[in-house]
Amino acid sequence: MNKPAILIVPVFLLFSCTRTGENNSKEKALRKEVMEFATGYVKDILGDVKETVSQNGTITITEIKNQFVSTEDNTLKYIINPAKIYTGLIDDDDREDAIITLNSFKGQYEASPENLILLNTGYNLVLGRVVESNMKILGIKDRLITAEVSSRSRNSPLRDCNECKEVVRYRFKQGNLIEYENDGK
Repeated sequence: MNKPAILIVPVFLLFSCTRTGENNSKEKALRKEVMEFATGYVKDILGDVKETVSQNGTITITEIKNQFVSTEDNTLKYIINPAKIYTGLIDDDDREDAIITLNSFKGQYEASPENLILLNTGYNLVLGRVVESNMKILGIKDRLITAEVSSRSRNSPLRDCNECKEVVRYRFKQGNLIEYENDGK
């Protein structure tokens, strides 16, 4: 191997590692901002709350209210899991956007999850849309949101059957999720 090649390879590796570290810090900052946005969103909905944070960063926010009339537990609770944050390009700009899934419970029953589509304006995140659906986000790639959609209720014993699920891809256009159909173009 000649001497210039021996010098170029380590320099190339050094720059690629520096670029990766820069991307990781941007990703961490975006994820932190998404968690702060989601926490604020839930607190605005519930009002007076109790917040707990687990070791893995999952935040549980529980509504504080007194049950004077009913013995049934109707307390609202949201679980915000940092593992359910998906980042990628969603709208037409070149800034990383995000989707986070919030799981909610009324008493002991699970409600439909809320998927917050957060658009990056360059200064902060703004809420593009809230999708309340039995959909599980699988990823964001090439401005397409891939999700697994269930036709059964979250509280149904058949909710996890393979025949009850379908993988669907969506495009985010003008505040709406539009089903994307690949017609070979």
